[in-house]
Amino acid sequence: MLKFSVVKSDGTETALENPLTVTLDCDLDIPADSAAITCPFDREIYESAQGVRIYDDEKLLLKGDVDELSVIKESAGVIIKLTARSPAAALLDCEADPLVYYNPGLALIAEKHLLPFGIIPAETDPVPYYNIFKIDKGMTHWQVLQRFSRSRYGKEPRITGDGTAYLQGFLPQGSVTFSDFLPADKAIPYYSLKESDRRHRLISDVKVKFNPANGYRSVIRNPDPRAKNLRRTRYVNASQNYSTLSTAYRILSNSNRDSYALTVECAGCHAGLTGFRADLRDSVLGNPGGLIVTKVKYTADSRGGRSAITLKKEDHDVVDELHNE
Repeated sequence: MLKFSVVKSDGTETALENPLTVTLDCDLDIPADSAAITCPFDREIYESAQGVRIYDDEKLLLKGDVDELSVIKESAGVIIKLTARSPAAALLDCEADPLVYYNPGLALIAEKHLLPFGIIPAETDPVPYYNIFKIDKGMTHWQVLQRFSRSRYGKEPRITGDGTAYLQGFLPQGSVTFSDFLPADKAIPYYSLKESDRRHRLISDVKVKFNPANGYRSVIRNPDPRAKNLRRTRYVNASQNYSTLSTAYRILSNSNRDSYALTVECAGCHAGLTGFRADLRDSVLGNPGGLIVTKVKYTADSRGGRSAITLKKEDHDVVDELHNE
């Protein structure tokens, strides 16, 4: 059961018993989860609300400072609308000090770019990143984490709604099955489904330059059969800092993942499934495998609560021979 509370300016929490509407967005491709809650006008909330908390029973789904507080007066009455984002919002909004790290480790990155914002790393790693790591002027703390995770681990970082950071790649050890015909105790039932084969997202090949004096003479072609007759090219300058051959492979891998999406709508809140491996058992589509929950949007109003859940293909390393032109 979902529970909501407002954090006041003195740090205390006040339960929000009967919100009018709730929207909760959790998306692996967006650093900060977000929430919007409306409730009848309450002067104490209006004057002192600083933060929002959303719990699933006792599990914290999202904590965040209030980004915007609105009062809306209409013929039906007066309401308050609170919008908030998870702790990753601070990493997006704040620039980092321009400086250079020499052989930084995960502990140092956490100390400088996570802990000051109340974000706790989920992993430890005693082995440093043996390289020069430069923070350019204008980079946000989120961009620093992205650059570090990509360079050190070849992964994308993730900050969950409760303020836990995963810098070595985010994949919860859980799985879920969605079905339109299995018994409810074996799968989560859904009442609508949409499958999209978005071929315009596919990249056919990536051309790579390894030497500043030479052109883009090497090419990696997308092995996905759907890209066979496409011509949609990207370029990677691997002679520059932080652009490597892995960057080219990541471009192709991301294009393959984003080119397919399957959305199911289910009753109830399922925000905690973000990142889970997923199986679909459909009476028409069968069992498309290798899926992962990448987005959950929960909406609750007078009609009840429901989740739109987006499934994409699980990331796999794109392996293809490097060709010279």
